[in-house]
Amino acid sequence: MNEIKRPIFRISGRRSLYFYCIITGIVSGLGAFLFSRILAVCEYLFLDRAAGLSLPHASGEFLIDSNDVSYWEIPFSDDYRPWLLFFLPIIGGLLTGWIVNRFSPESGGTGSDAMIDSFHNLEGKMNPVVSLIKSIATVFTLASGGSGGKEGPISQIGAGFGSLLATLLKAGARARRTLLLAGTAGGLGAIFHAPLGGALTSVEMIYREDIESDSLIPCIISSVSAYLVYSALNGFHTVYRVTNTEFSRYTDLIFYLGLGVLCFLCGDVFIRIFRKVQHFSARLKVSPIIKPALGGIVVGTIGLFLPETIGSGAGVLQVVLDGKHPVGTQGIFSSMFESKGLWLVALFFILAGMKILTTSFTIGTGGSAGMFGPSLFIGGMLGGGVGTLAKIFVYPDLSVTSFVLVGMGAFYAGVASAPIAGMIMICEMIGSYMLLPPLMVVSILTFVLSHKLSLYRAQKENRFQSPAHFWDMNRDFLEEIQVKTWKSRLRTIAVTYDHILLSKIEEEALKIQASDYVVLDQSNQYLGILSLRKVRHTLESRDVIANLITVGDVTDGSVPFGKPEDTLAALLKILIARDMDKIAIVDGDRFIGYFRFADLMKIYFENIFPKSIKS
Repeated sequence: MNEIKRPIFRISGRRSLYFYCIITGIVSGLGAFLFSRILAVCEYLFLDRAAGLSLPHASGEFLIDSNDVSYWEIPFSDDYRPWLLFFLPIIGGLLTGWIVNRFSPESGGTGSDAMIDSFHNLEGKMNPVVSLIKSIATVFTLASGGSGGKEGPISQIGAGFGSLLATLLKAGARARRTLLLAGTAGGLGAIFHAPLGGALTSVEMIYREDIESDSLIPCIISSVSAYLVYSALNGFHTVYRVTNTEFSRYTDLIFYLGLGVLCFLCGDVFIRIFRKVQHFSARLKVSPIIKPALGGIVVGTIGLFLPETIGSGAGVLQVVLDGKHPVGTQGIFSSMFESKGLWLVALFFILAGMKILTTSFTIGTGGSAGMFGPSLFIGGMLGGGVGTLAKIFVYPDLSVTSFVLVGMGAFYAGVASAPIAGMIMICEMIGSYMLLPPLMVVSILTFVLSHKLSLYRAQKENRFQSPAHFWDMNRDFLEEIQVKTWKSRLRTIAVTYDHILLSKIEEEALKIQASDYVVLDQSNQYLGILSLRKVRHTLESRDVIANLITVGDVTDGSVPFGKPEDTLAALLKILIARDMDKIAIVDGDRFIGYFRFADLMKIYFENIFPKSIKS
């Protein structure tokens, strides 16, 4: 007989899976680094040089210095050109619409939904081409002034590679799903300098009220691997530079709780507007290529007045965290926003509202970007407004920065149903856990209030509703039921003896439509299983020796039998491992019958769905 050659590279257990998680993390880190570099260059060329827009940047973001690209001889002056800022989102929308609809229609939108859907409904399978097209489309979306985050394509790069690696290794659906999440964790952990937050986000975002605990360790391994690779190339530092964070008064919790309620209300508004724009765009009878450009008209118009609401908004958050005024001088009505007191409170809320609109019209019309960045911006502005309000009327020494950070985590926790990820991610992005207590309180409050809300349509309520865990949730039933409980279901039809000619059994098999036979000796002792499927593939010159071969000559005696004390789960494992249709049951030394694979499945479904399966 020919030996079955096992592949050298394969997933044979948890330890080998961890090894491939490291590889996935390394590739995710490299992908995050490459994407961030390309995006930074394109933003510099389009927004900074072409439009003359001087937007701030987060302290941990990669910046393009004019000296780095001076040899390109870019023919633009340093003057601000608002008319070009208006047209850039439209042009970017056209490019994005063409790229997405020409090469990969599923690359539009947030990207996270596609990953979540792949996990639940596609056994973790993800087309790697989608990741590439998604990255290119997002570069054009964000570099042209579209509002969104960069976590969507970066997480898809990692997720796509994890899925591809599992496919190349011929891994099963369980391992493929794990590597999919590990790749997502790697991308998030790298770009946000948050190895633990990236891992927690990837296992939490796929459910509304649960986490994928089985994948947590693989995700941590991948995320920290990606973080180390990315940081080695980009520097070890936090995303945001923060100097004044404190939580010293319990009375501040009153305002923090108010912030949590406000984050819930605005999260509801955000999701409703986003869905309305999506619905309107889907019903609009124009070419899908044009739809992102139509959204770009709204984005460009808002950008003329408040340029701070375009892009990811990370730089504006850094300005607010530094204690500076959130609005620069390049908006058309920027002078009217140079305000203090209650006008500053109103400004924070206006920025949050306008960001909701720019993000909805960017992504809702088919643009390609993530939702994490805009969620942080909206939550941060809400926190800035509440913190400023408390500072004016109650505590003059109150830290508005703390409210901004808590708002960032709480808002994302509510709209994404990810409270743990939201609070840990913020702490890692600033390099401090000083604000963890208020973050925990406000994030959980927002999460509880927002239990019916979610930005991600593909999310499942919990593991019980996920096709990925259908078997896991019900397998204990077969573990608890013994064979003797179902002895009445045992069969004795496809049973033969070792001295019978094989040709005779083949004729009989056609009549009773059997593929496997239980083989006994003349004293009714169990000998093994005859698989006619395997015999047909292995025997040569069958016509010549048809009347010379007996059943005993081709019986597989290595197939184990079951006992009345065995569980149905144990029988099922044998059938699956041996690729057989039947398993014999032996009581002492006496053969009493056999179960088919279909019999076990029928017993299973009769007890899981008793009303829909009839005996």
